[in-house]
Amino acid sequence: MIYFPKKYGVCKGSESAIKLAYELKDKYKDKTIYIYKEILHNEYIIKELERNNIKTTDSLDNVTSNDILIIRAHGEPKKTYDILKEKNIKYYDATCVNVAKVHELAQEKYNEGYKLIIVGKKAHPEVIGTNGWINDSALIIEKESDFKELEKNTKYFILCQTTISHDLFNSLIQYMTKNKYNFDYKNTICNAQNLIQVSSVELAKKMDVMFIIGGQNSSNTKELYKLCKRVCKTYYFSDIESFYSFISKQKYTYKTKIGFSGGASTPKEQIYEYSNLLSFFIYYKDNKKEIEKEMIRFNKFIKEDKNPIINKSLDYFKYANSDGKCIRGTLINLGYNTHKKDNYSIYLASAYEAFETSILIHDDIIDNSNLRRGKSTIHKLYMDDFKNYKLDRTPYNLALCIGDLGFYYTNDYIVHKYKDFKNLPKLLRYYNQVVIDTAKGEILDVYLPFVEKSDKNHKLNEEDIMSIYRLKTSKYTIVGPFILGLLLSGASNKEITEFEKVLEPLGIAFQIKDDILGIFSSHDTIGKPVFSDIEEFKQTILYSYIKIQEPKYLDKLLKYYGKKISNKDLLEVQKILTDSKALEYANNTMIELFNKSKNGIKNMKIKEEIKSILLGLIKYLEIRKK
Repeated sequence: MIYFPKKYGVCKGSESAIKLAYELKDKYKDKTIYIYKEILHNEYIIKELERNNIKTTDSLDNVTSNDILIIRAHGEPKKTYDILKEKNIKYYDATCVNVAKVHELAQEKYNEGYKLIIVGKKAHPEVIGTNGWINDSALIIEKESDFKELEKNTKYFILCQTTISHDLFNSLIQYMTKNKYNFDYKNTICNAQNLIQVSSVELAKKMDVMFIIGGQNSSNTKELYKLCKRVCKTYYFSDIESFYSFISKQKYTYKTKIGFSGGASTPKEQIYEYSNLLSFFIYYKDNKKEIEKEMIRFNKFIKEDKNPIINKSLDYFKYANSDGKCIRGTLINLGYNTHKKDNYSIYLASAYEAFETSILIHDDIIDNSNLRRGKSTIHKLYMDDFKNYKLDRTPYNLALCIGDLGFYYTNDYIVHKYKDFKNLPKLLRYYNQVVIDTAKGEILDVYLPFVEKSDKNHKLNEEDIMSIYRLKTSKYTIVGPFILGLLLSGASNKEITEFEKVLEPLGIAFQIKDDILGIFSSHDTIGKPVFSDIEEFKQTILYSYIKIQEPKYLDKLLKYYGKKISNKDLLEVQKILTDSKALEYANNTMIELFNKSKNGIKNMKIKEEIKSILLGLIKYLEIRKK
């Protein structure tokens, strides 16, 4: 199970700074919005701002009087404000209220004749900012060995970086009291950060493992990690791909007590992305194991045939009907689990995986692929069998027949296992519609490359590509499986329609990701040749963008597209797709579709557990490498 502390997420100062940035973007639509240096030490937030054209700059030389500048939450030294005034740059101050109070206190005590001590990191922007309001005269204490720099005949005033640990501050006060220094002090550590630390440590004491999420350079997040690590096995992540790589090697289950928290610069939304991904992974891992067991039983359901030729063909189907990702089967179980908690959907999940095996056999024939799921395709097995014969279409024809057999065994298994299910006709009608739509998408996927390659006057439009994505991928991969599980659970027509609408963009985004990986990934990563999409003249959003939006690159692309290519040629195709901005367009479209599904799911009135797993699925599909 996954748990969160009572207090976590960005503090009010950080939240206000982020809110201000978006408000100014809406207010000044015709101006460039700059944030002077990183608004917070959090890469996630900075990337989100950049996606909304809110830029981060490390130099005021880039900013003009026509732009709008935001002073970040950490605050700035006085000289920064002087430069802004001199250059007549309009700015908005997002300095945290607590940090601004520290600036005022520092100036006040400096003017009273105190030597200021700032307990904090010398290189931290907040410390630099505070020191900049008192002529950079403060003594910075960041470790106990710095205490030796203190002088007995000096009147000190001590304050702190707002995100520093209490430990160093308290040890300094004790040291100065014991040694009778002349000093006064104010604990300026942010209360919000303290509350996060206290509640996170309390949670960590009860957990098997803790994950601390936040920016790589965030002092408060690092401090939180250190505190939790003292009481529990704790890990710190600032990159979600590294996080997924880590959890995929672990043996976490629903019984594992897992806590999540983050520093004062980590928004809850970011923490939820990590926790949702873990929720999905645990659910997926458990389901994959059960589906694989049921697929073995499915294969046993296919009885041996007395005819050795047919029996060998059946063995080849069983060989192909394994080693899949089981994502589609998992989605059937997830759809079912929106209303029911038992495992009644496992038969449907394994049957759907057999349908996938069957359609992939056909796909491999169409694409002339010799590798699928990291092993030889069926027509390739027959080619090896007949290597001493003069080969014709026979290996492909036999594979085609085996793919057809798989479709009917799938139907037979569903009818056999759900003969007592009162809505079996409705379930079969929907399942058959998924098969029909997949086949329609396959027709378009075969026809369009042919006519596009053969007819130079053919007018391709993006909707042609989207039709393939909707029919062949979205319905078959995401929408169909989930809705089949929903139907089995007894969901209403209204709920089914709502989920269809929300999940379709996710399926399209899934295919765009596949198309990108199909050219920009590697054979070892995706388990199939990376040349195949190019050599087959595959119609993708990458190709259609060049044909429609950037035709000046088309002749360059056609030197390689639809032809046998080398590794060097592949690099040229990648360069054309990058230079033409086709890759950028495909990525942006994909992100937009992922976000559309994400926002739709967030607004649905469904169980939080199901919502978390679905959002984790989206994040998994966003970051997947194969």
